[in-house]
Amino acid sequence: MSAPYVAITDTGALDPEPAIRLLAGAGFRARVLRTSDPARVAAEAAGAVALIVHDTRVDAALLDALPTLRLIMSADRDCSRIDIAEAERRGLWVSSPPQRENVDQAANRALTLTLAQLRRMARDRVSPLIPSPRARDLTLGLVGMGQVATRLAGLAAPMFKRVVGTGSRLRRWPRGVDRMGLRQLLATADVISLHVPVTAGTRGLIGAPALAGMRPGTVLINLSSPELIDRTALLTALDTGMLAGYSAGYPLGGTGHLDEVCALRNHPAVLFSPERADRAQDRIATLARHVIAWRDGGFPVATVARPS
Repeated sequence: MSAPYVAITDTGALDPEPAIRLLAGAGFRARVLRTSDPARVAAEAAGAVALIVHDTRVDAALLDALPTLRLIMSADRDCSRIDIAEAERRGLWVSSPPQRENVDQAANRALTLTLAQLRRMARDRVSPLIPSPRARDLTLGLVGMGQVATRLAGLAAPMFKRVVGTGSRLRRWPRGVDRMGLRQLLATADVISLHVPVTAGTRGLIGAPALAGMRPGTVLINLSSPELIDRTALLTALDTGMLAGYSAGYPLGGTGHLDEVCALRNHPAVLFSPERADRAQDRIATLARHVIAWRDGGFPVATVARPS
């Protein structure tokens, strides 16, 4: 009997080698396809029992081409690229990595980064005649009204003059948050906090046009991913003062920010506070461990969809 086949479609900036070693040691045949192209995935993942995906779109057409598939593991905690309903209808397991940081921790970290930027701006004023920025005079804008952004809105509302939001993934819009489109939010908010997953539609969301549409001196907070930001445009905005500060709260492994010569790392208006326990290079290996647990125990951890 041949070893069960696990296909790893794409990994973004994540290193797949630890996952390959884990799967091989557990008796799987594993292969990294290094593509998110549906046609290539369909051809090269043929015969796979499990699929580990990062940016690959998993829809009915791809599932039609992979009839042996039993488990889909997503590096994206929101599983936003997977047709969950279709996978569930076909009796497949869908799982994502367990969240190391809960909603309250993430919201508190976003607020801490925001207040730290305001303190830095007050400290770095070029003249004592320039007033220090105070949260009570500012508007906080939340892009991607999921659970973390909703919790952040609740924490920030008593401190800020106004809280606005866009892009809800919730059934009910949070009370006390003014709803508006992205373009209007960018032009309105003094502090903008990003809480959207990386998809084809959000990759590079904050580029030169978006930055140009912001108020001069805006502070940008990003807990989600460096892939949401055009790095060159971000540095230009920071260097010219159009953007007053940038804070990153995503895992730094594979981003280049750990390099001593990284321009963002060394920029005086940039603060980093990465998620404490979730090293980026561990994520694919964690998914591999869950594939092994599914084979040995009959079900994966952190289930999003399960066979009926």
